[in-house]
Formats: sequence, structure tokens, C-alpha cells
Amino acid sequence: MNIDSAALIRRARSLQLSNLSRSVPAWITLALLLAWGGLAIPSFLLPDRLLQLGQQVAPLALVALGETIVLLIGGLDLSVGSVLTLSLVLGAGLAHGSEGAAAVPFVLVVCLGSGLVIGVINGLLIVGLKIPPLITTIATSIAVQGVAWVYTNGAPSGDMPESIQFAANGRWGFVPVADVIIAVVFLAFFLLLTRSVLGSYFYAIGANPRAARLAGVPVGSATVFAYALSGLMAAAGGLLLGGYIAIGSLDAGNPYVLNALAVALIGGTSFSGGQGGVLGTLVGTAILGVLTALLIQLGIPIALRSVLLAVIVITAAVLQGRRIATER
Repeated sequence: MNIDSAALIRRARSLQLSNLSRSVPAWITLALLLAWGGLAIPSFLLPDRLLQLGQQVAPLALVALGETIVLLIGGLDLSVGSVLTLSLVLGAGLAHGSEGAAAVPFVLVVCLGSGLVIGVINGLLIVGLKIPPLITTIATSIAVQGVAWVYTNGAPSGDMPESIQFAANGRWGFVPVADVIIAVVFLAFFLLLTRSVLGSYFYAIGANPRAARLAGVPVGSATVFAYALSGLMAAAGGLLLGGYIAIGSLDAGNPYVLNALAVALIGGTSFSGGQGGVLGTLVGTAILGVLTALLIQLGIPIALRSVLLAVIVITAAVLQGRRIATER
């Protein structure tokens, strides 16, 4: 690492504290939603109910954390939904509910490894062939969805091992296991971005890839690593979702592409790269989970819920665009 690269990393780290302010509107929104929920439904703010909400959005949180890393480098991953689906049907199909000594490790290695490999392929295509991330990840999404259909012959079968179902639905005492998993993964990603050289690379690449390359930052390998993380987290989300619903599904990943992008955007991560972080994404995930649960309990139809989500995403994008214009 040369002197210029070290200076760039120090600057990237200094920006991470200022990025915390980008999630303030999300925190305010979450507080208002919780207040609304508490007034509309007295039982909404009970601790057990809130912990259950965390359990329900855990798969989305995993996918969104990986997507956030890609957004930070100025990229985009639209293959996460298909990767989630492939992981889910692979896990259910390979295990058939088996709980043998080798079953669970085998399922984990195959499913998580598949997501990791797909992410690496995305990164290599973007870095090596200079294909735009939008086109690359749409193409891999179509290919992966095709693999899932071929593997299942259009009819998913089997179910997840009981230990994975326990990870998605079980509890340690009064705390859902899925909530613990999200807390651990979030902490790992937070430390990656705030305490590691690689995390500083992500911010530097997103802020100005050309300047980062000239300063000695390994832009290519860091980009591949970012997409690998996204693929890995999408596969992990598929396993957790598969444990939650217990069976395979070829449509399971469809909502996760938009939702993962939405919660990252709501949390303050910029589509232009170099701004945002996983804390905002976690808050954005909580916002979507609380809003969805509240609207369901109030009897709002799914069509109207989708419209409201679109309005929230558009509003967040407009506010973010104005903020970027002001900063410039």
C-alpha cells in the first residue's frame, strides 16, 4: 500500500461517521411508525411481537446487507432474488427433511457455495468484461432462475432440515434464533465497513473508482469480493426463508430484489456509491417490516400495500437525490 492509498483509506474512514446522519430520517420514520402502531393496535409494541417481527424480516435483512455492500461500490445486484430461490429449492431438495450428521453441513456448503460462486461470476463479468452491473446481474438472474427450474423440473419438492427450520422459527428462551443470527451478521458487516481495510476500499471505490485505482486500491478484486458477499447473503437468506416456510418455492425470491433495494435506499445508502451503510439498511428493513405488519393488521389489501411501498421508495429516492445535489 503506498502513501496515497493510505491517505485515501483514512479519508474513507472519516466519511463513515458522516454517513450515520444519512440514516437519521429512517430512524425518525421508524419511531413514527411504531408510535402509530402502538396507538392503532395496543398489543403492537409488546416485546414478543417486536421480536417476532424481527424473525419475519430476517431473510430480507440478510439479502439487503449483501446488496448494501454492492451499492456502496456504485454497483447493483438484481440477481439476489434468483439466488435466494435457488438456495431455497436446493436446500429443500437435497435435504428432504433429513437431519443426518452430514445432511445439514452438505446443504449449507452447497447452498452458500452456490451463492458465493454466482456472486464471483457477477463480479468477474463486471470487472473483466466491463459489462454494466445492470445487464450482468439481470442475465445471471435469468440463468440462475433457469437452473432452479431445471433442478426442480418446475415442481419443487422436499423440505428443509429441522435444524434450519429451528434457526428460522425457533427460540432461545424468549429470543428468536433468527434475531440472533441477524444481530451477529449485522455486527460482522458493521465491523467490516468501519474497522477493516476492505471496508474502506468499498467506500473509496464508490466515491471515485478512478481515483481509488490511481491511489493503489485493488478495485477489481474488491469489486468481485463485494458481489461475492452479495451472492453469499442472498443464499443465506434463501436458507433462512426456506426454514421459515419449510418447503421449496420457485416464486419465493421474486419480492426480494425490489425490497432489498428499497430498504437500503430508505436507510440512506446511495445508488451512486460511497455513501450509506449497514446500520441504515437494518433500520430500513425494520421500517418495511413494521409497516407491512401494521397494514396487514389494519386489513389493508395487498395491492394498496404495494402502492404504499412504491410511494415510500420514490419519496426516499427524491429526498436522496436532493441531498446529493445539495452536497455537490
